[in-house]
Amino acid sequence: RIRLRLPPWASSAVDVPSDGTVSVGLASFTLSNGVSMPMVGFGTWKLEGDACYKQVRTALDLGVRHIDTAEAYGNEAEIGRALRDSGVPRSHIFLVTKATRVAMGAADPDHFEAIFAEQLQALKTEYVDVYMLHMAGIHGSALHTVWANMESLLERGRIRCLGVSNFGTDELEELWSWARVKPVYVQNIFKVYKPGAQILGDGVSLLDWAKSHGVAVVGYSIINSWPHVLNPLEDPHVVSVARAHGRTSSQVLHRWALQRGVAVIPKASSSDRIQENIRLFDFHLGPSEMAALDGLATLAEST
Repeated sequence: RIRLRLPPWASSAVDVPSDGTVSVGLASFTLSNGVSMPMVGFGTWKLEGDACYKQVRTALDLGVRHIDTAEAYGNEAEIGRALRDSGVPRSHIFLVTKATRVAMGAADPDHFEAIFAEQLQALKTEYVDVYMLHMAGIHGSALHTVWANMESLLERGRIRCLGVSNFGTDELEELWSWARVKPVYVQNIFKVYKPGAQILGDGVSLLDWAKSHGVAVVGYSIINSWPHVLNPLEDPHVVSVARAHGRTSSQVLHRWALQRGVAVIPKASSSDRIQENIRLFDFHLGPSEMAALDGLATLAEST
């Protein structure tokens, strides 16, 4: 018999609603600064034009209250129109976007506030709930300048929470060592074969680091196979759990992430897929099922 050594991050599960009585817009995690964030959001990467507008409207109509976008996605104007036309009060929506050009060094840090103002205008809002650096592309004085600007916008009420995306634990540790206002949110690729790590071989678990520092983790590309050969949707362990619950593999993988305390932002290009993605609160993965899925990370590292 093969005995798997589960990683430390798999040692504790999070209580997530499972009886079907809590809607997708109300099931939430509380960030370390007291702000409530819906556990399940709607990702908009590669959604553009009318398709983006339509799917964001559909997500909002179905009860989703967490919308994720970025400067680089080129769809903030469509999302702004969808938010306005939905009739949902702005205070009921958790809106997340990212600084891309400045974060990757393609725009001068001095242009940061002007770019941010353009994003707010496109989104038709006076504030965003989370604003984050899209990547760890700048360091030293440039990073200090940009983060100080983000802190200032937070204090002026234009941002509610500061965050980062695509940061490894080394970059997080560096930022944490000097930032006056610490990030409360990190958004990274998160899949069952490599939970939270930005590159293969990251030495410290992102989940372990985030838990010890009180930082919320939001996972994207939950069902993405890269850089592994086997698609997690077709993994026999995942398929077996899905069959046992009468669910899709995608629902099982997203539920697994939620029970590990990771918020998810699945993207969908149809109403049916959006409905599939939000049906995550009327079933529960048991300890043995969670252990089997957690163990896939160990198996992936050993092959």
